[in-house]
Order: sequence, then structure tokens, then C-alpha cells
Amino acid sequence: MGSRPSPNLCGSLHATSLARVRFVAVSLTLVSCAHVSVAPRADVVALMERHVTPGGVNHQHMLRLARLVPRFSDAEGARRDVVEAAVLLHDATKERGEGTPFERFCTHGSQAAALARKELPSLGFSPRDAEAVAQAIEQHMGPLGDNAEFGRPRFMSSFCQRDFPAPATTEARVVFDLDMLDLMTVDGVVKVVTLRQTKPEFTKESVRESAMTGADSALKSVVDARQVLKTKTGQACGSAVEAHTRRFLGQVDFETATSVDAFSSAAAAFLAREPLPACVRP
Repeated sequence: MGSRPSPNLCGSLHATSLARVRFVAVSLTLVSCAHVSVAPRADVVALMERHVTPGGVNHQHMLRLARLVPRFSDAEGARRDVVEAAVLLHDATKERGEGTPFERFCTHGSQAAALARKELPSLGFSPRDAEAVAQAIEQHMGPLGDNAEFGRPRFMSSFCQRDFPAPATTEARVVFDLDMLDLMTVDGVVKVVTLRQTKPEFTKESVRESAMTGADSALKSVVDARQVLKTKTGQACGSAVEAHTRRFLGQVDFETATSVDAFSSAAAAFLAREPLPACVRP
């Protein structure tokens, strides 16, 4: 961990007048609090990595969320440890859980919650904290309801055709929003297109349809997700993320981006020119 300032020190210094900070070392700590990158718990990462493809879309997605946990948790007054464990495990059973691919997709929230309840106590989580993590995982499923802008149900309601519990705690709402915001990013769009192009539970379609014009395209998922953000921090971030992603999709040449690899390359080139908005940038 080295010289990284603790979250508690950063929070206490934030409330202290700069005029009263007398020591250079403390001053430097104060300056670094906003920029510190806190590595997620290695044991929880290892648990997740036993259940997903290394470097795959779900693996990358959960690691991206983990890097945003301090910023969003602190802004909303949520417990970092609960949020971090939940985001690192929320999609862990999508690939190797029970049932058909369709059943795994639509029950991965409850299956991952069961994994958290079973495994986290052995990693030092109290039963109460393991339950808080499990509940946040169970309540992350979305986006749900109807999208009036597109005149059809939001993706999870349309695809799974079942009810899911809404986020009921501050930690669950932060987990939910982090998941929705990642779905809205260029990285999230690449994930959706990759899944729709490669997984048997989805109907065969072109990359253009997966990205923009299909009934449940990545673009529709961006709008679905923006409409259901729960926290003030998430809502403030969502508008910038949606605008950034729309700019990307508007400049993709779908005459040449006809494969997942070509679409991913187009995304990488765009992000090199125009990085993600700061609120979703690690």
C-alpha cells in the first residue's frame, strides 16, 4: 500500500481548512487524495477470476467498475468495501453459472449473490457484510421498465420478462449506477455488441443492428440505462457519458466495421482521440 493516503484521512482532511494545515507531508497527502488509485482487494478479485474468462468482457467490465468505487462511494456516503466486493462479483456467474446461457443471463444476479454469501465469510467478511454485498448484487439487475423514447420495454424487462428487486440501500444504488454507467460508455457499447454478436442467446444480426439500429441495440441500452440512474452522482455523470457515446456511434463507418474486431478497433481509435468523460475515467 506504500504511502497511499487512507480514505478516512482524505475525508477528515477535506473538512479541515487549508490555512490550518501546517506540515508539508500532510499538505501533499491532501493534494493527492482526489487522484489516488486504490487497488481492489486481491482475494475478491481472485474469487471473481475463478469464474470468468481472463481478459473477457465480463472480467474487464468488473475491473473497470472496481476502479470507480472510491469516487462514487465517497460521493454518496456508501461503504467502499461492500460496493467493491459487489461490483467485483455481480457478473461472476454469467459464464459458468447454472442453466442454459439464457437462464444464466437472467438469473446471474441471484446466482452471484449466492456465491457471495457462500465465499465471502472465508475471506474475512462478517455474515452481515457478506449479506449486504449479496443484496447489492441481487439488486443490480437492470435496466428495467419501459423506454418511452424507443416505445418498447427496457432491455432486461424485454429479454428476461420477469421482475427483479430494486436497489434498496445506498451501496446497492451505487453498484446499480456503476453498472449502468459502464453500459453507457464506449467500452460498454463494445461489450454489448460483442455479446450480441457472439452469444447464442441473442438473435443473429449485423454489427450495425447490434450497435445502433436493432430493437435492443447498444444505443437503446445507453438510453435505457441513463433513464434509470438512481444517485445524484450517477445522474450527473450520465448525461456526459451518453453524449460521448453518441459521438462515437455517429462516426462509426459500418460499411467497414462489420465484425467485432473492426468495431472494437474503431472504438479504440475514437477513445485515443476523445477519452472517456472524467467521471468514468479511472
